[in-house]
Amino acid sequence: MNINIKKSFLYHFILLFVISGCSFNVIDYSNIKDKNFELSFSSDIPNELQTKVRTVFLRSDSTEDKYSDFIKISEFTIETYDIFSGKALRALEVEVKSSVLLSISINSKTKNKKLMSMKRYNANELNILAEKEMLDFIKEEIYKDFVNQILIEVNLIEM
Repeated sequence: MNINIKKSFLYHFILLFVISGCSFNVIDYSNIKDKNFELSFSSDIPNELQTKVRTVFLRSDSTEDKYSDFIKISEFTIETYDIFSGKALRALEVEVKSSVLLSISINSKTKNKKLMSMKRYNANELNILAEKEMLDFIKEEIYKDFVNQILIEVNLIEM
């Protein structure tokens, strides 16, 4: 029994050592509000996505006109793909794929990345109007997903 306690202690020590050695850290979003970002959107970015990004990254009390950090969002695409199966005349599921190109410049560090999001929903139980509303809901979820991905990328470039 004494050997089991020693093994358990050794396993816990190794686990703690590995976690601390990997610089495991919780992402902190509070430093986003301390910075003043210049945002740039291409003409193909939907207004809903622009509004969501602006609410997160723009400060309402910004008095300085100097921007040192830059975020550019461009090349927005969204595609729907119907998935058929069996003898059904309508699609059983609809897959919505979207992508956006992100360019972040913070403290002379620049990172370019293509962000992607994919959602699926069951379409065979919906009428035509409900399917349109479900597609609008899925688009809103994709926009939220992009904002979260942008937040993560900004925090990763600052680390």
